[in-house]
Amino acid sequence: MATSFKKREVSADRVAAVESVSASIPIVGDPRMSPSEIGLADTRPVLITSGVGSSQDRTAVSSDYQVGTVYDVPVGLIKSNPFNPRAVYTTTAVDNMALSLSTSGQRISATGYIDDQGSITLIEGETRLRGARAAGLATLRIEIRPRPASDRELYEEARAANVERREQTPLDDAIKWKELLAKKVYQTQAALAKSLGLGEDHVSRTLSLAGLSNRVIHAVAENPELLNHKMLNALREFWDVEGDEATLELILEVAKTGMGYRDVVARRKAAVKGPVKRPRSTREALSFKGAKGELKSFEEDGRIELSLRGLSPETAHEITSKLMALFSKE
Repeated sequence: MATSFKKREVSADRVAAVESVSASIPIVGDPRMSPSEIGLADTRPVLITSGVGSSQDRTAVSSDYQVGTVYDVPVGLIKSNPFNPRAVYTTTAVDNMALSLSTSGQRISATGYIDDQGSITLIEGETRLRGARAAGLATLRIEIRPRPASDRELYEEARAANVERREQTPLDDAIKWKELLAKKVYQTQAALAKSLGLGEDHVSRTLSLAGLSNRVIHAVAENPELLNHKMLNALREFWDVEGDEATLELILEVAKTGMGYRDVVARRKAAVKGPVKRPRSTREALSFKGAKGELKSFEEDGRIELSLRGLSPETAHEITSKLMALFSKE
């Protein structure tokens, strides 16, 4: 006996709601982009087993990871550190890492912990993760660590690792510190400075770099040799005076010619002073006994200049005597 089915009418509001949710889910994410830039990439459920499974499967598999052990973790199971101390990742850096991972393998393990969803959240190793995604690799080698007790502890553990490898730049610190202060991970600049063992003046100067525009930040980040405090502060002060376009041109010039931070400071001072104003003068050509010269008169500052070339010693003495006779001796 055939079974008949009745169509159920779906309200227009329900259809609109479903379409709205569907439209917000990205189809493809750029592996170089941070989780905040690709929307739901870090919150969608991911299974590391083959076939169809449930959240219980994910929990069971993630429970196999033990603290203190290194594993090759499927890239789809890995989340970025939400308090990653690195703020700027250039295309060049990610491409270089992708090439290195593809040709030489992963030499240093990343570190991470098991989160509440059964995924692995990185403590440090974001560049390696982005490189692995860009290279299309299936796994990333991660050492499982105890879960940090707080957001502050997570940030500080990751930053310490970056500092040891000299991967942390003042630009990263500036952008990330501004974010951490805004989120009240640190209540004040003084608290941040104390926790990181840095001077408050150092923290204040570094935070001033966070005011740079995104265009300038990305331009200077493409030139690692410029990512030191003195150069970055010099560029920031120049940017305060001249704005984006002039600063972008200067960054290219500095990178090309090897200008130092003192040269950038000099450019900024010159920009503040403006173009040098030369005093206006009137000139009159002179000729005397075969000699040629000119007389310059500067009316603005009450100055005159006389020059004659080709005079004989006798003629030079004669002119000098006549000029001196014009001035009374006191």
